Amino acid sequence: MQGQVVIVGAGPGEVEHLTLGALREIHAADTILYDALVGDSILAEFPAHATTVFVGKRSGKHAYTQTMIISLMIRHALEGRRVLRLKGGDPSIFAHLASELGALRALQIPVKVLPGVSALLAAAAQLETPLTARGASRQIWICDGHTFDFEKQAKAWAEFQGTRVFYMSAGRTAEISAALLSEKLDAQTPCALVENAGSAEALTHRGSLFEFASGELTRKTLGPGIFLVGDVLRLQANALDAELVSSKQKQYATAS
Repeated sequence: MQGQVVIVGAGPGEVEHLTLGALREIHAADTILYDALVGDSILAEFPAHATTVFVGKRSGKHAYTQTMIISLMIRHALEGRRVLRLKGGDPSIFAHLASELGALRALQIPVKVLPGVSALLAAAAQLETPLTARGASRQIWICDGHTFDFEKQAKAWAEFQGTRVFYMSAGRTAEISAALLSEKLDAQTPCALVENAGSAEALTHRGSLFEFASGELTRKTLGPGIFLVGDVLRLQANALDAELVSSKQKQYATAS
């Protein structure tokens, strides 16, 4: 009997961020391999008939290695089961998608991928701040803040004319900020750290590059964090450009 694998993004971990496609795949799965960031509200949707296996990785503590996870996916699929690989965030961003697709395709196991709400999008929603805005940022640079080589990349980061986003960076905001300051990025450049983005335990920290570099602002939990740096962070919902708002209001009034 032919099995298959569906690799799905669970978003930040709460059921309200699941796509309809993701929810359908959860209900249809025979085997569910799920990550640490999958919250209780999603676990409650797991069908009683499904075999469920926690394969989460957090802070160096791995329930399963990546090789073991791939082996589980293959074994259950070859047994004719519909396997759901449920990942936190989106499968295409820092989520080992390439190794999993490569192994499955090598064995000609049918596989499809469904996107999820990335931590980047959840953090922006938490901050109620746009990631791009005319006159402030037309580009986004996404980096791995956990393992990236700051010394080699700091100059390019400092010169980048857009929003810098560092995944897995809650414990390294001071290092990242100091590296940017060393390359003459303005010390008052606005920054934000969002911990546990999109969950009930979310915490946000807003401040300047200097405040993060000095350690005045730092993480408060052991949960995942995403660090954002750029002028676009000045544009909060209650601080939008008055002239732009006025101009838009006039356009809307004329149109109506």
